[in-house]
Amino acid sequence: MNNLKEKKLDNKGFSLVELIIVIAIMAVLIGVLAPQYLKYVERSRQSADLDNIDQIISAVEIYAAENGVAAGDIKSDTNGKITTTFTAAMTNAGLTNLPDMKSSAYKKAWTITVASDGTMTVSDATLAEALGRAPSTP
Repeated sequence: MNNLKEKKLDNKGFSLVELIIVIAIMAVLIGVLAPQYLKYVERSRQSADLDNIDQIISAVEIYAAENGVAAGDIKSDTNGKITTTFTAAMTNAGLTNLPDMKSSAYKKAWTITVASDGTMTVSDATLAEALGRAPSTP
């Protein structure tokens, strides 16, 4: 009987109240940190999308400088799928599979139009500002 009392006194486990407090603290931390993490992920998607678009524009500019300027456009649909009329420029740059837009800011319909004189206009003002190009006026 003495051994049983000694075991109860030596019990070093956590009580239910302590466990509930720890879970509550973790829930508060997750509630505070999750929105910041989601903002960080969205910013990284936007950065990757802008890099992809800039790479496509650079490929068109390099191809136009080497082979003469041709008019055409680079488009994205509402699903973020990019298409372009500059297939020769994309092939020359090794961009056979064009990337899809991942961020909510650029996963919408927009068009980058290249005129025969080499000027580019962007249909979406947000995208134009991010790329440092003039938006087209309707």
